[in-house]
Amino acid sequence: MSKRDYYEVLGVQKGASDDEIKKAFRKLAVKYHPDKNPGDKEAEAKFKEANEAYSVLSDKTKRARYDQFGHAGVGGSSAGGNPFGGGNPFGGSYSYNGQNINFDFGGGLDDILGAMFGFGGGFRGARRGRDLQTSITIDFKDAIFGTSKTVRVNGKDIKLKIPAGIYDGQRIRLNGKGGEAPSEGGQRGDLYVEVRVRAHKTLTREGDLILSEVTISMVDAVLGTEVDVETVDGKITMKVPAGTQPGTNFKLSGHGAPRLGSTERGPQIVMVNVEIPKNLSRKQRELMEEFRTAKKHGIFG
Repeated sequence: MSKRDYYEVLGVQKGASDDEIKKAFRKLAVKYHPDKNPGDKEAEAKFKEANEAYSVLSDKTKRARYDQFGHAGVGGSSAGGNPFGGGNPFGGSYSYNGQNINFDFGGGLDDILGAMFGFGGGFRGARRGRDLQTSITIDFKDAIFGTSKTVRVNGKDIKLKIPAGIYDGQRIRLNGKGGEAPSEGGQRGDLYVEVRVRAHKTLTREGDLILSEVTISMVDAVLGTEVDVETVDGKITMKVPAGTQPGTNFKLSGHGAPRLGSTERGPQIVMVNVEIPKNLSRKQRELMEEFRTAKKHGIFG
């Protein structure tokens, strides 16, 4: 089901002020808050929808991208929350190559019960081995395209398949790869592998978006140019049209990140910065003065 327009969700006009947006969200948050509507799934869904809309429209950068590109400009369906949508408030799972990908980012129900009752990583019963946890760190591009890693637990090497689109902090559960069963006939525990993603030098990720910036000269902004843009797929050439203003965003479709379980990728959003020279030669200053004089007389409109 397609998402509703964020302005429609909050009941405000597209040109609404920050204060109007905040007041509209507060009104909806009070009305649909889960504490006020226990067990009401419709109210819970409306609360999440309003929270997602506010998380975008209250952020100037995200709001500008949303106004220009719609939902595709703020991470598609993963903007502002769980990349897999709603569901279990403690998270959920996704099956991949026989592995269970948890997307609760830690702190799931098993962890809570384990901490309360001392079951060592999960409420699993007395005849089950302890759950174990370890972590690995992968490169930014590996998180986009997926990779294979080997983890060592208790002196045993275990091959791990990491799916394309995994997020920093997500955990992969390997069934039966944890601690030994405490008694004959029992089951081994599970192994939880937390995935950490190294930051990229020039690229950042927001949902299924990849964000980057390029800087061009004032002259190139006025006359137009072509620039090389770094993407996870390699460098590509992007056309910057004449008259481009500082802070303008451009969308490179298909160069973003995939959602788990899907081969479709989001876009890359490239923000263009315009460099204003601090020191001009005498000739350059004369040319700029000529331009200013001509503009005052309406030659350039």
